[in-house]
Amino acid sequence: MPLFYFDTSGIWFVIIAALLAMFAQMFVTSSYSKYSKIDTIEGRTGAEVARMILNLKGITDVEIVESRGGVLSDHYDPTKKVVALSPKVYNDSSIASVSVAAHEVGHAIQHSESYAFIGIRNKLLPMTIISSKFGMLSVFIGLAFSSPQKGTSIFFTVGIAMLAIIALFQFVTLPVEFDASKRALKILSSESILDSSELEGSKKMLTAAALTYVAALLSTVLNILRLIAVNNNRNNRR
Repeated sequence: MPLFYFDTSGIWFVIIAALLAMFAQMFVTSSYSKYSKIDTIEGRTGAEVARMILNLKGITDVEIVESRGGVLSDHYDPTKKVVALSPKVYNDSSIASVSVAAHEVGHAIQHSESYAFIGIRNKLLPMTIISSKFGMLSVFIGLAFSSPQKGTSIFFTVGIAMLAIIALFQFVTLPVEFDASKRALKILSSESILDSSELEGSKKMLTAAALTYVAALLSTVLNILRLIAVNNNRNNRR
């Protein structure tokens, strides 16, 4: 049997994973595009809303900065205590900009309140970084040495375990993201930053963004199943 060959085992896992990722990305992109063109009645920019929410929560040690990243590159860095907003989110007063800014501040609030899943995710992060660098390499080495005679290589098993760590990290990330959006929507409503119709748009956009994390998790799980199918197929060849 040749060392490398095109194996169609688990091909449907690949197709499903690709479709999930594609549709999730299309959904969030179209939602962001739609609501980035609709200005809020209050007219506050994303940066102003972010600072307003931090002040309401009594958080004074977090800085709001305009990042150099592209669209939807917004994030909260807990090590620097910085909410980095992309130029459009930072400067615009659209429903999308306000929603994204509030969501990122939601992460800052989680950090200040020691939200449980943040702690779990931070503990998993070092292992996840290592796994993302070496997981697939270990799997490919394992596949190269797996055979009906030798059975499954230890490299393959270790690689699959690393991919499982990535999946676990993605799973723990889900409640973190959904909770940040929940906090954002609650504050946007209670402080009348958005009216009822604007809140509906905000909820749709943040839900679309959260679904990309769901798609990422499902894609990782499907990839693990595909690789296991490929390995089993190799070991069963005669």
